[in-house]
Amino acid sequence: MNTTARRALAAAVLVTGALVLPVALAAQTPAQPVPGTIDAGGLAGPALRMVASLAAVLALVGALAWLAQKLRGSGRLQTGLIRIESGVSLGARDKVVLLRVGQEQVLVGVSPAGMRALHVIRDTAPPPAFDSYLEDKP
Repeated sequence: MNTTARRALAAAVLVTGALVLPVALAAQTPAQPVPGTIDAGGLAGPALRMVASLAAVLALVGALAWLAQKLRGSGRLQTGLIRIESGVSLGARDKVVLLRVGQEQVLVGVSPAGMRALHVIRDTAPPPAFDSYLEDKP
C-alpha cells in the first residue's frame, strides 16, 4: 500500500470516527427498561458504541503505522562516509546498488552468494540540483 492510499485510509477512518463518536456518546438507554419489551432505541446505543470503538482502534492502528514509517525514514543507509545513492532490483533475490564512499561511487552487485564490486567511479562531483537546470533556460 503506497503512501497516498495510507493517508486516504487514515483520513477515512478519522472522518468516520468523528461522525460516529458523538452519536454513540449521545445515545442513551433507559435507566429502567420495562421487562418483556424490546426498545428499538436500546440496540442502537451499543451498536453505535461498538462502531465508534472499532473506528477509534482502526484510527489508532493507522496512526501508529504512519508514525512507524516516518520514524523508519527513507530506509536508506546514511552513516558516516558511506551512502546508498541508488538501487535497482534485478530479480527476486538479486540487485545492483550504487554506493558513495567519500568522493568515489562504487557499483555493487548483491546476490544470495554475496556482494561483489562491479565498478568504481573515482572523483565524482554530485549532480547539480534540478533548480540549476531551470535557471539556465530562458
